[in-house]
Amino acid sequence: MKPMSLCLINMGVKGLELIKSFPDVIPSDSMNQLVYKTIPIGSNPGDFATTTFNDLNLSSFIFRIPSADQRDNLASLVAVFSSSDYDSKTIKQVFSWVVSELDKKDLLNKGTLENILPKLYKGFNKGQFKIEITSTSSISFSFKTESKSENGQAIDDLADDLW
Repeated sequence: MKPMSLCLINMGVKGLELIKSFPDVIPSDSMNQLVYKTIPIGSNPGDFATTTFNDLNLSSFIFRIPSADQRDNLASLVAVFSSSDYDSKTIKQVFSWVVSELDKKDLLNKGTLENILPKLYKGFNKGQFKIEITSTSSISFSFKTESKSENGQAIDDLADDLW
């Protein structure tokens, strides 16, 4: 599962804005329109949205970034794919886990997310990541590929034969 890009989008003063994209491979005119697709109207923290835009497939996890001096803001981590052949359930699981882990460690902020975005992208490409956030904090994750048990495969084969 290799996204073509990962993005961090934030609800800013002027509305939705791109904070960072890695790698920066999406044309700017497409990126401007893509930003508005990542946090649908009425979204709440914890929501997960998938949509298509032009030839791109987007999966975004919406969450709240805490702020000490202002109100908390909505943001989203977005995976952009060039085809629909990816596991959106895994994307949701990884993004949700990353946000949760950063929140537990009181490291959930724009700066941290901007810094780890390239490492997260590389982790998607490798199937695992270990990201050192500070000298005392790190997060790691391994993507497990689900394989059907022999019994499950036999049932699926039987169902295919019957139809």
